[in-house]
Amino acid sequence: MAVPPPSPKAELRRDLRARRLAFAGDRQAIDLHLASLLAQEGPIAGYIAHKGEPDVLPFLMRAFYLGHAVALPRPGTETLEFIRWHPDLVMEPGLAGIPQPVGGEPILPRIVLAPLLGFDRAGHRLGQGGGYYDRWFAAHPDATRIGIAWSVQEVGALAPEPWDMPLHAIVTEKEWIAP
Repeated sequence: MAVPPPSPKAELRRDLRARRLAFAGDRQAIDLHLASLLAQEGPIAGYIAHKGEPDVLPFLMRAFYLGHAVALPRPGTETLEFIRWHPDLVMEPGLAGIPQPVGGEPILPRIVLAPLLGFDRAGHRLGQGGGYYDRWFAAHPDATRIGIAWSVQEVGALAPEPWDMPLHAIVTEKEWIAP
């Protein structure tokens, strides 16, 4: 039996993963762009960086020490929940080996910093393909959705699927992009 050729989206994901891994971006520049979020009310969710993703953990630590409730994702079989995080929270390898909270209190973040593979200036996000963030975003439309990426992950235009949820902003080491 012949193996079908990879889909254009699969090829794009492969290319964007390679771009992200090869890029040595300035994480502190992303932190500077995110600093304005510290003046806003409500819990902030982020993620543990994986395979070249920009590391937002130093920003989350700063938010925690300034009194914000901070959360990290814990994917289930179909859904994503955000667990209140603190520096002493026990973590274990989860989906794809990414550390995730063990136990902990689920909370509803007001701001979600989401990793991505690719983005366009219209606010479309290309993720890993599991749909976890899009399902969570659809169920919580009032949360502010901010994609975190390196500038090399920008593409001309993405063709969103009907279930894809656009981002309110994208932050790279170069700029804050508000579609």
